[in-house]
Amino acid sequence: MVYTALLPRSWFGVRLIHAPTDRQPQRCATTLCDHLKAKCPTLADPSKAFYIPSWLMPQGDMQTIYLYTQHYKPAGCPINYDREIFEFSDGGKAAIDWSLPSQEAAADAPLLVVIPGIAGTSYDYYVRSFIRHLNEQLPGCRVAVLQSRGCNGVRLVTPKSFHGGLTDDLREFIKHICRRMPNAPLVGIGFSLGANILTKYIGEEGSDCRFVAAASVCNPFDIDTTVRNMCLPTLKNRYLYAAALTRSLVSVFTENEKVIMAGNVELDAAAIAASRNVSDFNVAYTAKVFGYDSEKDLNTGGSCVPFLKDITIPVLFINALDDPMCYKQTIPYKEIKDNPNLVLALTRYGGHLAYFEGTRLTPWLPQQLIMFICAMLEWK
Repeated sequence: MVYTALLPRSWFGVRLIHAPTDRQPQRCATTLCDHLKAKCPTLADPSKAFYIPSWLMPQGDMQTIYLYTQHYKPAGCPINYDREIFEFSDGGKAAIDWSLPSQEAAADAPLLVVIPGIAGTSYDYYVRSFIRHLNEQLPGCRVAVLQSRGCNGVRLVTPKSFHGGLTDDLREFIKHICRRMPNAPLVGIGFSLGANILTKYIGEEGSDCRFVAAASVCNPFDIDTTVRNMCLPTLKNRYLYAAALTRSLVSVFTENEKVIMAGNVELDAAAIAASRNVSDFNVAYTAKVFGYDSEKDLNTGGSCVPFLKDITIPVLFINALDDPMCYKQTIPYKEIKDNPNLVLALTRYGGHLAYFEGTRLTPWLPQQLIMFICAMLEWK
């Protein structure tokens, strides 16, 4: 338990991890971290960057569970979307939910590409909260929330759904968006497993990446270690985290069982539906459908860490040490320090995608992301 009132303010400081100053990219004689310090003071200025969790729920599990309860309260944070059903080259379909700006946007207005977590949607609270704050502070921005196949009311039309390292669908999404809005500067925002997918994609694209910058929030980094930890037979995994994620995955299967079982890969429907954890589901369904020899090959091949060295745009990572789902042992400190384009903002507390503060349980995260977006759009 964290007794916030009894600890010094310095205990809650945001720790920045990055390459040495002489290796950082510079624009207009300003390094990346100096620019972040000036433009994102509550994230990057040591005298002002603090995250103090609410005393009402100071611990990561409490924060994460509370966030989950907010997914079912859209009236408290309403966002209107225009839905586009996007068709992939293999005939599969998925939804792009567009949050249109409150004022008419110019052709070169920024476009934020949001990728939710595993089986996540545009209606998850952390997505809605971010967009609501964005609309208030940057009314000319457009937002596209890219959702995985089989999610948010769009049924599968091919046997393949998604996995944590699948970047092919994101690549098609981005090409489509760039054709539709060729003059818009793109900024990527990835949450949880979506952060891993976004980061891996940016590394794969290298110097051809169309994003000008990106933020990765609560990235699991090492999927194999994350999945193995979530399969440990603890009470929290059995009844909370692994159980909730497994239910989400199994529901995608059960809602699309006829299409999935009609594919050319032999699957055991009963084994998939009876999955007790993410590993069971990966073994019974995901690895087989996507052509991997084993679950370990699926997980290691999908992790973003090997691609960090190839990233050529500024990427901000935000992770909490008390995240109960993305373990602190997986954070790749060395790889982040080795690439001068990468910055990690590390907090002691915050849980998984939660980061609530104060007695009113105000989300801390949206403001930090908006400051970063503004800073990157200015850093030319």
